Amino acid sequence: MTTAPLGVVASESTPHVFAFLAKRPVRVGEYIVVKAPEGDVLGFVEGSVIKSSLMEAARNYQAGIEAKDAAAKNPRDKSNVASVKVLGLLEYLSKGVPYMPSLPSEPGADVNEAPRATLNGIFSREGQDWIRIGKLLRNPDVPVSVNLNKIAARHLAVLATTGSGKSNLLALLTKRVGESNGTMVIFDYQGEYSDLQMKNIRQIQAKVNPKLLDVERFADMLDISESASKQRAMLSSVFTKDVKESADFWAALVDELKSISKSEESKAEDVRIAERIMQIIERAKRRVGRILDPDIGDPIDQIKPNQVNVLNMLELTEMQAATVISYYLSEILEDRKAARRARLAREKGTEGRIRFKSPVIVAIEEAHSFLPADRDTDAKYMASKIAREGRKFGVSLIIVSQRPSRLDQDVLSQMGSLAVSRITQPKDQSYIVDSSELVTEELASNLPSLNVGETLLLGQWVTLPSMTKVDRVEEKLLGADIDTVSEWRDDVRLKTVAVERTSELIKSK
Repeated sequence: MTTAPLGVVASESTPHVFAFLAKRPVRVGEYIVVKAPEGDVLGFVEGSVIKSSLMEAARNYQAGIEAKDAAAKNPRDKSNVASVKVLGLLEYLSKGVPYMPSLPSEPGADVNEAPRATLNGIFSREGQDWIRIGKLLRNPDVPVSVNLNKIAARHLAVLATTGSGKSNLLALLTKRVGESNGTMVIFDYQGEYSDLQMKNIRQIQAKVNPKLLDVERFADMLDISESASKQRAMLSSVFTKDVKESADFWAALVDELKSISKSEESKAEDVRIAERIMQIIERAKRRVGRILDPDIGDPIDQIKPNQVNVLNMLELTEMQAATVISYYLSEILEDRKAARRARLAREKGTEGRIRFKSPVIVAIEEAHSFLPADRDTDAKYMASKIAREGRKFGVSLIIVSQRPSRLDQDVLSQMGSLAVSRITQPKDQSYIVDSSELVTEELASNLPSLNVGETLLLGQWVTLPSMTKVDRVEEKLLGADIDTVSEWRDDVRLKTVAVERTSELIKSK
């Protein structure tokens, strides 16, 4: 039995976009099929509008009421108009090959809902490269798979407002990488992934050996302001090779500063600066002493291959966390470069010391803090380098942010795949459109209508653009809003119970 068409192509059509008049309201994210001269075409609804000619003419309340009554009696007054992006010819898409038509559909051509079997064949892919991530938002019977190889090769940006499900999506990808025995490093600045209990996952405390840092990064780890040029200059003068090679690094460094502060030849200002740096060092040792560890060797050795490594940076300031990210990114990239060279060298019978013999995925949470649009940082430099060069050496980048407009545009433009959830700020929407050819203005304008867990998937990791309801990761407990009122109530209840028990004990004595 043939079903009635959903609508007809409107008065103007091009090979890549068109609008159609529908018999019912159409949701953004639906898929349609329409005939074209070269065969059936699959389209994705990017925009949907309901129009009323009578209501459009009303200019005041009374006219509006009269137009409303007239429109209710006139079935021809309202029109449902949907705008469509052409995804390709179905004959090719069913084989996994995107192929665009060169001729448009004719105005008046029937528009039909895409059959479930057709969508299943396109979105529910199988094989070791593909992982399930959810189901089509408008066709919940259709599973959605993404290509893990494409994430690893071409980078991914996960963009959404707080509470929209971006950390759940990263946790899901983490779970799938662990199941695939992949190597992954998550820079966890807010401790959102410390509760994950999954296959091949391990929690690591971020550590840095100060002996392996240059003086500018060391100053950042001590939380010496970039504007404190005199303190940084003095730190550079005492951060010598002998100090780095000494058995007791901290004692040797402080001794150098003491020699300045106690020298009769030192100026009063130099004495003050030396004493201030000693205070900063003591404060840093108290606050981040277990993170600044001169006895750890190379902290990159904490990262284990073929496992997901969650790097806890909760105790660090933003500047310190940026230094940690920069250091680890640099070491991972250099190691993977060495791995590529070693593969060639093995053909000649030689090998080098390689930590990561297979590709590595790195994920940066709160990426707008570390890869900012308005200033240069070491972390941004390294992330940008990986975005440009990483695919050649097997290092891929996942950036996660709720404020896309604060992200460096060069880094964002290098992301070959996107997962975009609810974005309400017009500035953020425009920034995404300007930074990526994957998102149109019309699509961006519909992002505020997405609910928690509903995500627009675009780019190389998906067969075709899709609005997807992402699977919920039951293993992830953190990240949800705190139930403040319940916690207050429980706190008072526990205090009351404690008082009552204490009173009972006193009476019993």
